[in-house]
Amino acid sequence: MKRKGIYIIRIVLIFMVFSVLLVGCKVNDDIGKEEVEDEISIGVGGKDYDILSRSENISNIVVDLYGIDNASSIIFNDVVVVAVEMAQDTTFNDDVKEMIINAVLENDTMIRQVLITDNKKVFDQIEKIIESLMNGKNYDEHIKEINGIIERLKKE
Repeated sequence: MKRKGIYIIRIVLIFMVFSVLLVGCKVNDDIGKEEVEDEISIGVGGKDYDILSRSENISNIVVDLYGIDNASSIIFNDVVVVAVEMAQDTTFNDDVKEMIINAVLENDTMIRQVLITDNKKVFDQIEKIIESLMNGKNYDEHIKEINGIIERLKKE
């Protein structure tokens, strides 16, 4: 009879250990998701949040492509400007542009035109706009600047 009680206690303890581990992993996973959402949503609401989320998604897609170390993007209506930093020993050429265009258009059906540059000044300018939006500035305050970037890139 004592052996049966010991087995039951062992089974209960094993079950409790696994339950604690599963709950701990789930809580930890949820915390990570909240931190990412909070990073974008600080002071950002509605339409601006959607634009920032889509822009961040596009940047992540581009960074995952071969030969690209970093990417920043900003959306204006159905146009996205993507600025990239190429990996060492890779060149920014028409094949890279085509690869980026295809990846963006496949992943965001609301985008109709993709403008791409490897200009460090434009990259920094987009990063500054994104940071401003994340700090609560209104997207409308940046329209003139974004439109200026688009016009310059269309002329290249």
